[in-house]
Amino acid sequence: MHCRRHVTFGFAAAILSAAQALAQTAPPLRPAPDDLATLPPEPVVVRRTEIQDADPYAPLGIEFGSFLVFPSVNIATVYTSNVAKASKDEEPDIGLRLRPALRWESDWSRHSWTGQASGDWTWYEDRQDFDSQQADVSGLYRLDIRRFTFMEFESSYALIQTGIEDSEVPDTAIGNRTEHEFSASAALAHDFGPFEAKLRGGASWQIYEDVKLAGGGIEDNSDRNLVEPIVSLRGVYRDPPVFKPFAEVAYRPRFHDRTLDRNGLRRDSQGWTARAGFIVDNAPFLTGETSLVYQVRDYEDDTLKTNDVLGFDSRLTWSPTELTSIVYTASTSLSETVSATSSGRRTWTFGTQLRHALRENLDVLAGATTEFERSDGGTDITIDTNLGLEWALNPSWLLTAGYDGTWFDTAGNSRDYNEQRISVGMTLRR
Repeated sequence: MHCRRHVTFGFAAAILSAAQALAQTAPPLRPAPDDLATLPPEPVVVRRTEIQDADPYAPLGIEFGSFLVFPSVNIATVYTSNVAKASKDEEPDIGLRLRPALRWESDWSRHSWTGQASGDWTWYEDRQDFDSQQADVSGLYRLDIRRFTFMEFESSYALIQTGIEDSEVPDTAIGNRTEHEFSASAALAHDFGPFEAKLRGGASWQIYEDVKLAGGGIEDNSDRNLVEPIVSLRGVYRDPPVFKPFAEVAYRPRFHDRTLDRNGLRRDSQGWTARAGFIVDNAPFLTGETSLVYQVRDYEDDTLKTNDVLGFDSRLTWSPTELTSIVYTASTSLSETVSATSSGRRTWTFGTQLRHALRENLDVLAGATTEFERSDGGTDITIDTNLGLEWALNPSWLLTAGYDGTWFDTAGNSRDYNEQRISVGMTLRR
């Protein structure tokens, strides 16, 4: 235990030493005016990365054949005021957090392949049973068939862990519950003059691992495993210069690995989604998409009532100045439950994230997210806030500091908790 504490604090000291060494030894990022005449002329290279030339601290990427890849890794010391997310008898802890990431994009004249992968691992000093891990991988391949016709192939994988803040995780759980989600789809799109139509087909798979319980035993979650095929049709009216209206309908049935769940209920269901909204394009300060969405799910078991939800799905980026960008998000979903008296949970999430450049190499980040999750037992409310700084020493090295606060309020007050997290670290990227 003492060894891990020494490693953690030693890492924090290493961060400060590295920052001082870089500040003393790094060459000036801009030449003095008298030196400009002696510099050799830079070759003119026309490529996609010219978009980043306005930011001298942007990552340059690495050429890998016909791809440009952007790897990075963040290492930080983390302090939490409530490692177990307990409603009482809160325990603080300190840990080490590792967040690698990779983004890539093709440099082809036709077709394209883009993707990203990221991970998030945290190891705690005292409560090692609450060590956490997250991962996400996704890719999109576009195949240009004809001038007005193309195909898209998309795939993704997500590793998610949740603790007792999730009402579906038992109070006696030891550590977190791990979930895996795989998805793959193919879409065919065609332009019909001012209209674009896209037909998509695919499926997703959700797998839930068992959870260890205090006092021995496990919670068997194999009855939650399911596959969800999807068929959707989307139409966009592309003629308007800024606000392009669209509509989409989708059919999403769910089939579980086990016919009956732990309560003897048939959880297989038929689901439909309809949405209508606008794509914001070519606007001077605003880009993104927003829509009104309605989802409904009808269950095979007659004792489970039909579940539906109305809300918004949005992601809009507002850039009032070159130094400031604000991202607004909203999402609505129907999620599964294992409650004998409930057919599912309805969730609405709203968020705002600000990024502002105090200097060309110093960014401040701030944001807040609010989630409402409603079930037969009432409504759970989660509020997350964050505040951070990113100081770029050069395009490859960043120093980072952040604060995250979470407040969770349940309908029954039995799982209420709050957690404050502070992190200090550094990022190496290319």
